[in-house]
Amino acid sequence: MKISAFSTLFLLLILQYCFAQNNQNSISIKAIQGVTIFTPIEQLKGNFYGSEIAYRLNMSNNDVNWIKTLHVRDVAITAAWLNTQGVSPAQSPKSEGLIGSTYAALTIVDFGVFNVGKTAFIFSPGIGLAYTTQTYYTNNNPLIGSHINLAVQAGLKIETPISLSQAITLGMDFFHYSNSAFKLPNDGINNISASLGIIQSLHLSGPDSKEKTFGIDDRKSFEVSIGLGRRGFIQAGKYINPQTGKSILLPDSAAQKNATSDLYLLGMYAGYAYRLNSLFSIKLGTDAIYYFKPFSYSNFYRTYQESGTSSDHLALGLSAGTDLWLGRMALMFNYGYYLHYNTIEPIHFYWVMGGKYYLTDWMALNAKIYIHGFEAHYTNFGLVFNL
Repeated sequence: MKISAFSTLFLLLILQYCFAQNNQNSISIKAIQGVTIFTPIEQLKGNFYGSEIAYRLNMSNNDVNWIKTLHVRDVAITAAWLNTQGVSPAQSPKSEGLIGSTYAALTIVDFGVFNVGKTAFIFSPGIGLAYTTQTYYTNNNPLIGSHINLAVQAGLKIETPISLSQAITLGMDFFHYSNSAFKLPNDGINNISASLGIIQSLHLSGPDSKEKTFGIDDRKSFEVSIGLGRRGFIQAGKYINPQTGKSILLPDSAAQKNATSDLYLLGMYAGYAYRLNSLFSIKLGTDAIYYFKPFSYSNFYRTYQESGTSSDHLALGLSAGTDLWLGRMALMFNYGYYLHYNTIEPIHFYWVMGGKYYLTDWMALNAKIYIHGFEAHYTNFGLVFNL
């Protein structure tokens, strides 16, 4: 009888420990198999594969408003590797190794979508940096102009437990990396992949916080931002001067590769924001871009910026959008129309995406990218002031 009681007590303690693991941090390891890989202008073919390891901070014990409202399960610090050595442009099948391999470090947030029994269906967006081993400047890779690139990822996955402290995960992910036109070429690379992995719970508690949503009392505000950015020089292509009908001659490849861009742009924004609730603000404002070096045909190579080309120093637009508030951080999206834009291409609309992190209730660090269609114009970094 004593042995039975002791065994029961021991089993209860083990079960309590193991079930507690469901609210603990964890480590996940995945194998990645490529499904398809593509760019906006190049058809690619070939097999790619990789792996991923992540340390996951469990958010079950966190009472911050946005975490509870958005059903955040985990915030993961992730390292990934993709071997794309076997991928090549479809019209150049013997150019394997052109793209090289990619190493990425991302922060990924798992949002619970719904559950079926103990199986969870999850949406997992992420952002970070990617290092690619081959560029235009190392082996004439026509797609990527820099080793360091911005990486974004979004995936859907299923997690289901196989024991009291382990689970398996099955997912599909979209992954993109490019350098936001800081150094051209910048076609970027996109891929879709499938993954299968295992999650191991750790005996470590996730972060516990009861901090109020940052800035919730600021229902109305006037926002001003300013930021500086740079766009790279064009590296290839045939261009026609519409004034003469003649081809534009670019410098030779060696001269292009050794040239350092001085196409600096200053981005400014002023607008009104209204906080709808703890998660969303809506905004209406004016965007201005100051070109330190406007376009001229006599200096084509050093002033041409594709769809972002302006013959005047100033471009002006009106935009509307929203902010998604995640504590001190806000993710922004605006869509706008140019009121004044003296460009050689018929560009009328633009959009702006980015993020800001508030150091105080009136000042934030800011990074945002300006986009024409699906072409990155440039990215600027600066400050936001709430008045």
